[in-house]
Amino acid sequence: MTNPDSFQLWQSSQGHLPLVFDSPHSSAHFPDTFPTSATESELKSGWDAFVDELWLPAVELGASLLAAKFSRMYIDPNRAVTDIDPEMLAEPWLGDIQPTQYSERGMGLLRRYALPGKPMYAELLPIAEVEARIERFYLPYHRCLHDLLDLYSTYFKGVWHIDCHSMKSKGNAMNIDAGTARPDIVLGDADGTTADPEFTAVIQNAFEGLGYKVAVNYPYKGGHCIRAYGDPRRNRHSVQIEINRALYMNEAAFEKSDNFDAFQQDLRTVAQSVAEYVKSKI
Repeated sequence: MTNPDSFQLWQSSQGHLPLVFDSPHSSAHFPDTFPTSATESELKSGWDAFVDELWLPAVELGASLLAAKFSRMYIDPNRAVTDIDPEMLAEPWLGDIQPTQYSERGMGLLRRYALPGKPMYAELLPIAEVEARIERFYLPYHRCLHDLLDLYSTYFKGVWHIDCHSMKSKGNAMNIDAGTARPDIVLGDADGTTADPEFTAVIQNAFEGLGYKVAVNYPYKGGHCIRAYGDPRRNRHSVQIEINRALYMNEAAFEKSDNFDAFQQDLRTVAQSVAEYVKSKI
């Protein structure tokens, strides 16, 4: 189950709530043998920089925090394992393959483009290379997330899951909102199918109470991590949070801004509201 190269898990020593945060895109790490033709800056464009650090105060409140230790540009934990573009492969894929609109836009399990018009690879990928990425990085991350959610769901008869991301302040040509300025926060619950709307509303109200502008299900409805695990009929609730990077970092330099600490404290306040809600449900 464990792979020290795949993920890091933080848990409170003061007691546990059935509240799990996961951050699948907050690493910029690649293996030394990564055969990319993209530049370092192009690769970092897909990095949800510092998102795991931003949400770390939630652990003090009794939540668990899981973060990937590999870049989503290497293999993306927020995609289904079957979401593979066959045109990227040097040989036919013998397993199940179901490319989605993410693969069509070059953003599937394996990234085809780092940025619009900027290919990730100069050559097609061998099947053995793809299988190794899945086995070494993707599957251990999901086994840990799956087991955490199952453990808390079984013990508490319910679990609340927040999938944490950051977004560019303006969409590019690979996004459905290309050229559009984005709000401060976007919440996604796949149009109410991955969480009780009450849970989504608690998060929305917490952000809006701090003065942030919040959109729900546009331009992000939520990716694989909430769709795979959220099932409100079983009292399992998953919501994706996208944070506008302009709130806490210099997007061009990939560095924290002077507002980082203050924004982190606001996220702690949001996490506190969520934790209190979860306590009221168990």
